[in-house]
Amino acid sequence: MTRVKICGLMSRQDLYYALAAGADAVGFVVEIDSSRHCLSAGEAADLIRRVPIYCKSVAVINPRDVDDALRLAHETGAEALQVHGSLSPVDLAELKGQAYQKIIAAVAAEPGGDEARRYAAMADAILLDSMVGGTLGGTGKVHDWLISAEIAASLKVPVILAGGLYPGNVAEAIERVKPYAVDVSSGTETEGRKDPGKIHSFLQAVRACPSPL
Repeated sequence: MTRVKICGLMSRQDLYYALAAGADAVGFVVEIDSSRHCLSAGEAADLIRRVPIYCKSVAVINPRDVDDALRLAHETGAEALQVHGSLSPVDLAELKGQAYQKIIAAVAAEPGGDEARRYAAMADAILLDSMVGGTLGGTGKVHDWLISAEIAASLKVPVILAGGLYPGNVAEAIERVKPYAVDVSSGTETEGRKDPGKIHSFLQAVRACPSPL
C-alpha cells in the first residue's frame, strides 16, 4: 500500500485533520523563511510531541551545514529529517552518522536521475519534487512522471513522490511512478489553509489504488 505524507501542517487543527484522515506521516516546515508554512523549531516541536506513535513525524529543513541540521534534529524531535538545500552527499552521510533520525533527501526530478542516485547512496529515502525557477518543492507544480518513474525504478531506497499532487491526479501518479509514498501540501488546501475534505479525499484516492506487486 502506498503511504501518504501530509506536509505543511501549521496548527493542532491541521494535525487533527491529517490524523483523522489516516495519514501515515505528517510534515512540518522548520525555519525555511521562504515557505508560507514556516514554523520555528519550537512551534514544530510542540506539534511533533502530539503526533501519535502510529504516525511518523518529519521535519522539513534547509540547513546551512551539518551542525545546523543536527540542531534542528535535536530541537524538533522529529522522527525523520527531510533535507533540502546545499548539503552535499558527503554532508548527508555525516548527518546520517550522527543523527538518530531517518534521512530523506529531497532532489529534483530531472532527466537521468544522477543527483538522485548520488544522494540515494547516503539517504534512507529520496523525495522527488518539482523544480520551478530554481525552487525545489512547495511549488504546487507537477513534473514529468515518466522521469520520476525511471528514477524510482533505478533506486534501491524508497522513493517519495511530491509535486502538484491533489485528489484528482494522485491515483494516476501512483500508477505511473509506483512510489513508496506520496507527499502533498497545497493539494489539500483551500485558500491557503488545510481543508479536511480535501485531505480525506486525497487519502481515499490513495487507498483505492491497487497495491504494487
